Amino acid sequence: MHSERYYPIFKTMKPSLDDLALLVAIADDGSFTAAAKRLGVPKSTVSRKLADLELLLRTSLFRRSTRALSLTDEGQRIYDMAKPSIVAADDAARAIAERERAVAGRVSLTTTAALGQYLVAPHLTKLTAAYPDVQVELRLTERRVNIIADGIDLAVRTGTLEDSDLIARRLCKVTRLLVASPAYLEKAGKPVAPSDLASHNAIITSAALATWRFDGGWDCSMRWTIAAGNMLVAHQLAHLDHGIALLPDFMLEADLKQGRLVRLLSEYPMEQADAWIVSSRQRYRSLAVQTILNYLVGASDPGSFNTERSGNS
Repeated sequence: MHSERYYPIFKTMKPSLDDLALLVAIADDGSFTAAAKRLGVPKSTVSRKLADLELLLRTSLFRRSTRALSLTDEGQRIYDMAKPSIVAADDAARAIAERERAVAGRVSLTTTAALGQYLVAPHLTKLTAAYPDVQVELRLTERRVNIIADGIDLAVRTGTLEDSDLIARRLCKVTRLLVASPAYLEKAGKPVAPSDLASHNAIITSAALATWRFDGGWDCSMRWTIAAGNMLVAHQLAHLDHGIALLPDFMLEADLKQGRLVRLLSEYPMEQADAWIVSSRQRYRSLAVQTILNYLVGASDPGSFNTERSGNS
């Protein structure tokens, strides 16, 4: 009903927004040449498109002469109706472009509790100070999240990444170390070879991870009484003299330096891993997401900034 009252000319004939933008450009600029320059098309295209529009509307829109170009009465009526829509569309496009240029918005990042505490959180204060309009929402879980299905922007992970649906960039190399407290070692003895581990209590994070692998592919099935659930709890249990833990080096610097934990079997290195930050292969990524991704990569390991590969969802 509304369209029939106010836009009878469009009831059966439907010019596109581009058609109306062409009319407005010609009227505002006063010539085909100026309108073509504004729209970024050849003058011949402007002339042809206008002819097509007049044919569609079955009316002349401009009075043409060698010196002047002016709207007809019908052209003026259509111009008056179309102009606000064209201005609104231009404003919307400009607002979107400005928003994309601004580092602003909420960015969701999923990772484990330990990786969040040691590899992500230390950089967030400086990051949000540099980009005060960015909000970072951490989602900490030991579960491997499908970031595409769950609509999450970024994930920080360790290990092998295989899914080509994601892009992964390396944060840093992670060295896993065998450690135990001095009190535990005094009670249970210090292992001097991998085979000695069979007589020790292991602190594992999951029952599925009860086999520890040394560099070179040698495996050791561990005896355990507590599966800690995550590396932070495993770290705490090591401090509580519960057994031998396999933990990443980034958690242990202060403990080893101050003697709270002791590194074991250093001559038998454990299998190593990389820490990655992964994102989806979407064509358009917000500037906030891209900025945080770049910031974390550069802050964690400047030498890895251009290392990129497929990831796992």
